[in-house]
Amino acid sequence: MNLSKLALAGAIAGLLSAATASAQTGPGQPTPATVQETAFEYNSYYAADDAKAPAEKPAEAAPAAAGTCTTCNAAGGTCNTCANACCDDGCGLLSPGSIFNPCCNLGEQWKIFDCPCLKCNNINIAGYMAQSYTWNPSNPVDRFNGPVTWTDRANEYQLNQLYLYAEKTTNTGGCGVDFGYRGDIMFGTDYRFNTEGGLETRGPVEFQNPRVSTQRFYGTAFTQFYGEVAIDDWKIKVGHWYAPVGYEVVMTNANFFPSLPMTFQYGEPFTMTGVVGTYQYNADTTIVAGINHGWDNFDNQANPHAGFIGGYNEKFSDGSSIALANTVGNEPNATGSTSFRYLQTNVYSRPLKQISDKLTYVAQSDFGTQDNATLQNKNAKWYGLNQYLFYKVSDCLTYGIRAEWFRDQDGFRVGGFLGSVPGQPQSTRGLSGDRAGYAGSFYEITAGANYKFSANTTIRPYVRFDWFSGTSANPNGVAGNPERPYDGGFGNSQTLLGFDLITLY
Repeated sequence: MNLSKLALAGAIAGLLSAATASAQTGPGQPTPATVQETAFEYNSYYAADDAKAPAEKPAEAAPAAAGTCTTCNAAGGTCNTCANACCDDGCGLLSPGSIFNPCCNLGEQWKIFDCPCLKCNNINIAGYMAQSYTWNPSNPVDRFNGPVTWTDRANEYQLNQLYLYAEKTTNTGGCGVDFGYRGDIMFGTDYRFNTEGGLETRGPVEFQNPRVSTQRFYGTAFTQFYGEVAIDDWKIKVGHWYAPVGYEVVMTNANFFPSLPMTFQYGEPFTMTGVVGTYQYNADTTIVAGINHGWDNFDNQANPHAGFIGGYNEKFSDGSSIALANTVGNEPNATGSTSFRYLQTNVYSRPLKQISDKLTYVAQSDFGTQDNATLQNKNAKWYGLNQYLFYKVSDCLTYGIRAEWFRDQDGFRVGGFLGSVPGQPQSTRGLSGDRAGYAGSFYEITAGANYKFSANTTIRPYVRFDWFSGTSANPNGVAGNPERPYDGGFGNSQTLLGFDLITLY
């Protein structure tokens, strides 16, 4: 990573402070994919499940009482007498007009589908629009940001997710029976990474044969549709649902960063089809178990086998929490057959109250392995560690940083994803299949902010550094067939600067 890139990134980071995959596999493999219980933030009206409290969400600051003053860093500050009393302009950055004021006012959320009839029937219809721009100073010739998915296009606008869902949640209060359902639909460039084999796509190599859309970048995915029955402390889903694994999620508005870690993109499933049950053992402990049709798979063409998923979530009295998940089953490999795959993910969250009430720390570890996975019928392993630190200034502004190490030990997971547009072999819908087989470690550091203009609008600027240490299939690159991970196939590192804008409706 050269000095000019570092200087540029430092300048952007300074401006931020002052101003305020499917999980992919190697070529020829179905695309793996997740909204789970441990995302950064679920707003009450667009949450995947209102009953799931995000243990990692930074603690809300208590509102100041009328006539009192929050901590002020300037001597002699006076107090307003409004309901949300805050320091006046004499306190500089904490003045009422500043985004750094801990008493910011987001206002009320509005919804397009907000009528008494829906509320009376416990039906919620909502969604959001997420649109982004990513600047890659390397200006890669293929316009792809290397193995980075979702925000994968360099130096161009993307409508990532135009998202809509309808749900009727279940609630028995621990006793009785209730019925509900949910359906989600996504349009945008992210749809390419959220298809299921046999549903939105055809055949065993599902991402190369789109069924719903044949456009190069834009299309539609039916990310969830299931029925749910609640019996006492059990909730049982039947249908197509987000895999309850890991920390980051499919619904981008529930993540802190627009840009996703390698762990999520390449190491975990996004969606599953089958039956999954959640048992609320007590107020702080939840157990999950289910049978599915494999990672990101809908019918028998790509994977005729059944798999198992299990999980355990617990919250502790000090505000920390832990979420464990495991998946096992036969999954497609590089030879065109299937073999046994195992994945475990662990997420730990803890508010750092000893340092500051505004700090929250999150750590995630993954470990995956698959038998006879490579073309040489060798076993493959992938594993890594992600660490997050969030600093919540107010309900309007939060800063965050993520540091990631992801190791694709055998070059089985990271790289070429998505085929070409049917009949247009030069119009690749994702990273070329030549850009795969990276046996080594991927490192990534991302820093950014979430600033809420209102209860319905959030902007998320960020800067991201990626670098690779390992063996490329063709480390020096050849004209017409370069194979390093970044910069059109000729680089082992890259810098990305970008932002997205999320509007809830």
